[in-house]
Amino acid sequence: MHLLIIGAGRTGKHVIQSSVEDKHDVYVIEKDPQVAAWVSTHFDCVVINADATNLESLKEAKAEKADAIIVTTNDDAVNMLVILLGQQLGIKRLVSSVNNEDHFPIFEKLGIDTVESPYRLNGRFLYRAIQGPSVKEFLDLGDGVEIVELIVSPKSVVNNKLIKELNKTRALPKDTRIIVIKRDDQIIIPEGETQILAGDVVAALALKQSVPALAVLFN
Repeated sequence: MHLLIIGAGRTGKHVIQSSVEDKHDVYVIEKDPQVAAWVSTHFDCVVINADATNLESLKEAKAEKADAIIVTTNDDAVNMLVILLGQQLGIKRLVSSVNNEDHFPIFEKLGIDTVESPYRLNGRFLYRAIQGPSVKEFLDLGDGVEIVELIVSPKSVVNNKLIKELNKTRALPKDTRIIVIKRDDQIIIPEGETQILAGDVVAALALKQSVPALAVLFN
């Protein structure tokens, strides 16, 4: 994917690292020249030392071709403006951190798919958000293994399917296991006859590289 990351501070660096490790085409816009220089020498990505609220800076980063933009600055006004510019340029996935939780309703009205606070979530989660709206939470267990929580969309290919059907057709990525299903206030330990329904929150154990393919199944 062509990813555009705005800001290379503490949160942004985690997003950059995760994106580069997964071999994405990464463009970073960072206003601070010293921070921009540090990133360019530590990560295999294109770094543009510029103000991301300038439309020309976004165009220099080939924003029109971007699959997603992740905004991580510590200024909510800047984040909002960049997201609006991203919408104007037609970027499909819009992800932004929010520094003041009072601003959450404003960001939600912008139609952003995922908005989380960097005080509650790290950059790795913001990166995971670009995989799709189905990704709700994740826990990195180390050694390339994660537990991912995904919301079942009504249009998802797993909706209304039995666990045994998914296993038989090998619908889930290799080395992926559904371990828990949350349905309203109920916790379900899945068995072969357990049916997955729209709105369920499914916790799956998966290899890191399998998460993007897994998320697609739940969108």
